[in-house]
Amino acid sequence: MGSISQEQLHSIIFSKETGWQELIYELVRTEQLDPWDIDIVLLTKKYLEMIERLESLEESAFFISSKVLLAAAILLRIKSEFLLNSIPSIKELLGEKKTEGTTSQAFAFDFDYEKEELEILPRTPLERKRKITLQELMEALEKAMKTEQRRIKKKVVKTYDFEFILPKKRISIKKKISDIYKKIKEFFLRNKRKLTFTELVGNGNSREEKIACFIPLLHLDAQKKIYLRQEKPFSEIEIWLRET
Repeated sequence: MGSISQEQLHSIIFSKETGWQELIYELVRTEQLDPWDIDIVLLTKKYLEMIERLESLEESAFFISSKVLLAAAILLRIKSEFLLNSIPSIKELLGEKKTEGTTSQAFAFDFDYEKEELEILPRTPLERKRKITLQELMEALEKAMKTEQRRIKKKVVKTYDFEFILPKKRISIKKKISDIYKKIKEFFLRNKRKLTFTELVGNGNSREEKIACFIPLLHLDAQKKIYLRQEKPFSEIEIWLRET
């Protein structure tokens, strides 16, 4: 049984098409694994060793992707399931069917496998109920990868919605217009000078508060109850009360 040489490892690193699939195919070839009866324990062990070797090389600093690491976690899950003999076949691991007393989790799990936890498993694989072919293994990994990515995406979207989408406040535009107009009239009862937009807004310096004040002014101006004056773009807005 062979192993990947340093030259082959460099070839993997600089290949533009290298992904988790290519790593597995390369291991099957170099370790001379039977594609009709994959030794999942050996394949997982060699896959993890390859990742460790890649991480130790400076050239691979930007090589190891999240998918390569995710495939490693899924391989560990498949390996542990078969070692514990808790599922009869790769089909059940894919979630295509269930047997009585067995629950399929469709790979919706957290990848927190520790080395110490894995060492409590038997060193020699228990007898399997059927063989795992390379094609079945790749299909299982592909499906698990998509399922996990959807789960992560859903979780991220849910977090984004929760943290950044603020509840909308309902504002009665008629009431807001009435309140602003009342405030303007009260100002001009006490003062003969012009009223500026900054004075009208007062402590409401947020963008939402400024908009909530400006829109009623446009309505009042259209109704000929006030008139607005601005000498140049972005300068202070002057508010004048029209005589009624």
